[in-house]
Amino acid sequence: MNNQPIEEIKNPQLIEAMKDMLRHNNDKTRGKLAEALMDARLLSPILRQTVLTEKDGPSTRIKFEDIQDTKGDKYYLAFTDMDEYAKWNTDETHDQALIMTMEDFGNILIRNINDLKGFVINPFGENVSISKGLLLSLLKQREARQHAPKGN
Repeated sequence: MNNQPIEEIKNPQLIEAMKDMLRHNNDKTRGKLAEALMDARLLSPILRQTVLTEKDGPSTRIKFEDIQDTKGDKYYLAFTDMDEYAKWNTDETHDQALIMTMEDFGNILIRNINDLKGFVINPFGENVSISKGLLLSLLKQREARQHAPKGN
């Protein structure tokens, strides 16, 4: 996460890769999607909650927004840009989001004790869900490539 303005978040390669995969779901399009995902920076809406404690005074907790599918499974929300975010935020009551990478989502999914299955990108657009298992596998593959000895 960095200090880039939310309005600047755009993911044209990821959007194109999701559309290609939705049109032709095969190894090639899934590979392109995985590659685009790993470079993506997505918007994830949050709720800030102030919690009062007797010893330390007020502190802030962040709760990530989620969405439930027709089977009752819950997913974190992720948006490629402000236009997609606005499709979900039609009542304009959600005014805070974090800029997230796949590592950020991975850290949240493996650390939180919850029943969330993963995250969904553009639920009112391309609607591509990434399971916790798939994300962790992609992160492990990338780490293995980064630590692999370089060929001559």
